[in-house]
Amino acid sequence: MHYFVIENFINAHDCKNLINDANKFTKSKNFFKYMGNRKDLTSSSLAYNQLLLDSLNWKNFANKINSKEFFEMCCDKLGVDSGKFHIKNHFNISSPTRNQKKYKMLSVLKVNLIPSISLLKYLTYRTYRDFIRKIKFSNLFNISKKSVELLYSYSKAGNGYAREIHRDSDSRLIVCVLYLNELPVTSEGGSFDIYKRVKEDKNLAQPSNDSCEKIESIKPEAGKLIMFLNEDNSYHAVSEIKNQEGFRYFIYGSFTLLADKNDFIKNKSNLSTNYHNYE
Repeated sequence: MHYFVIENFINAHDCKNLINDANKFTKSKNFFKYMGNRKDLTSSSLAYNQLLLDSLNWKNFANKINSKEFFEMCCDKLGVDSGKFHIKNHFNISSPTRNQKKYKMLSVLKVNLIPSISLLKYLTYRTYRDFIRKIKFSNLFNISKKSVELLYSYSKAGNGYAREIHRDSDSRLIVCVLYLNELPVTSEGGSFDIYKRVKEDKNLAQPSNDSCEKIESIKPEAGKLIMFLNEDNSYHAVSEIKNQEGFRYFIYGSFTLLADKNDFIKNKSNLSTNYHNYE
């Protein structure tokens, strides 16, 4: 696994300000819960756009990680030619239209709360957006460079949250995890664990524990940034969080190809990217 760690990518004071401002300006209903006890606020959501307007700390942070300089630094650290890619904004819309706002508002509702006609319109629009993305950013219109977008989320994970051993999904190119706090010594788990496969496994994208061996465990610390190239052998996991009061706060994201599978994944395994999480 090709990865790089930067200590104090942002300082502990800035990390604390990001957490405090998110708690102040966002509501629980704006997060979606999945993977056990983890809640995400995506960078493409209306609530995140509002957070950038309400918080200078978050605005400055977003400008930092959405910059060309940040992408080029990640590429440089991981040996990727940044000149082969265009940075685009397809999902992260800073000034959505009225219809886009309505669509994004529907996307955060549970299906059973959406009227049938609105649900039909929503599915039609989502299918249309998916079709446009595949055509607009395909090799047909992007001959020399491939289009990528930084899709990320502000996340908080509590007791019971864990991730199985896996590589990231097919269209994710460079993956970043930025921790905003560290867990107290009384808690267990929550570390970023790196594995290598030591036995054959039919599932090359998500091999079993028996097929892998842990080679490193990186503990969360405020301001610590982990970046890695999403390759065939980029196996990682998160150990289950136990005895934790509160949450492990972090930013998870990746520079994601908008119409292609990542060329660094060369075997025949498949793990589709959930673009709809950012619609």
